[in-house]
Amino acid sequence: MSATLTAVGVGPGDPELLTIKAVRLLDHADVVFVPRSRDGHQSLALRVVQPWLRADQRVVELPLPMTRDADTLHAAWHAAADTIAAELPHGEGAYVLLGDPLFYGTFIYIAAALAEHHPHIALRVVPGIPSFSAAAAAAFFPLATTNQRVAILPASYETDAKALRRLLADFDTVVLLKVGPVLPRVVAALREEGLLDHAIYAERVGMPEERIVRDVRTLPDAPAPYLSLLIVRQPMRRKAL
Repeated sequence: MSATLTAVGVGPGDPELLTIKAVRLLDHADVVFVPRSRDGHQSLALRVVQPWLRADQRVVELPLPMTRDADTLHAAWHAAADTIAAELPHGEGAYVLLGDPLFYGTFIYIAAALAEHHPHIALRVVPGIPSFSAAAAAAFFPLATTNQRVAILPASYETDAKALRRLLADFDTVVLLKVGPVLPRVVAALREEGLLDHAIYAERVGMPEERIVRDVRTLPDAPAPYLSLLIVRQPMRRKAL
């Protein structure tokens, strides 16, 4: 009997934003794998899917460190793949993670390790709603219309006014993900570019701790949670064709 692992994107944090397909495959899974940072806190992905899990369902946590050290990450991804193979000799498994599995998701690297060392496990993906879509909906902040262009990228690489100026010269909307650690620098860049009135901030979208800030001037001059983002729009929008 073969084994199948489905990566299930659970969206930004609201259990009701899971797709019908995601809920169905979670219910059919023999084992549910959840990523967990090594700080002892419960997996956020597990918290999101908890309402949809059966009482008798087996849950296996996969330690994945929050670090940029390549060697540490590589070892963790391969260890996670080995754990999945050991816990799922056959049947159906589900790997759950926030957002979408193929959009800045850890599953991309774990899937590569599985394909290399455990090719007998078939892989599938169920997409999830990304945090920036949920944040835009919560704030009723349009991301783009007609022929407008959108850039989506990690905030840590675009934290100065020059970088924002360059991006907004080419794109109508810029989404900066994981902005929390560099938030003060990004807000300073927005202030320098006169864009404070054209941005919204969101953190932990869809979770009980959700926070949407429409006036970024009110943000404290301090780092914010990792699960946060900024959406910036050009003051002068291009005309539709």
